[in-house]
Amino acid sequence: VIMYHSILKDPARAGDYIISPDVLAADLDYLQAAGYETVTIQDLINYVDGLGDLPAKPVLITFDDGHFNNYLYAYPLLKERGMRAVISVIGVQTEKFTANGQENAYWSYLSLSRLQEMSDVFEIQNHSFDMHETDPRRGCTRMRGEDLEDYRALLLEDIEKAQNLLIEAGLPAPTCYTYPFGMYNSETEEVVQSLGFACTLTCEKR
Repeated sequence: VIMYHSILKDPARAGDYIISPDVLAADLDYLQAAGYETVTIQDLINYVDGLGDLPAKPVLITFDDGHFNNYLYAYPLLKERGMRAVISVIGVQTEKFTANGQENAYWSYLSLSRLQEMSDVFEIQNHSFDMHETDPRRGCTRMRGEDLEDYRALLLEDIEKAQNLLIEAGLPAPTCYTYPFGMYNSETEEVVQSLGFACTLTCEKR
């Protein structure tokens, strides 16, 4: 599994979470030349359930947060190579930019109409509705001293709100929950599993 975030042409913005279209193109070309074939979360679920096979060298390419620049740069690069990818969107940002219609490579997020347009290449997954934060809460984990049942109810409501936003737009129901900042524990896994998600994603620096 390879995780990306933002794609920008401006070299001054390059860093751990922002790369250029040229770097992404080189990565994709390397993967194809090395014999890797892209898969989706659904491909993985089907394989685990005995309902399908995986290629000899599968790779899952993921984009977190749902930046508009993923549409500008990643979408055409993947499409022209016949590759698939996963994009995990933050619901509150999708809702905001669907409403205001703003599209800017530097600070906009993807609208529902753009997600619909991109769904031939991108499988869309749930990255919370509004729990992509580190203060006062660390991602979607429980805060110190927070009542467990109150926390579970809050997490359930947030995840379902993101699910409903995408489903009501005619997009397939996400089957994977991508933890904000990769932060999770046994409590979060229990809640996510209770909602029927077959997969969760965290992240590690490697």
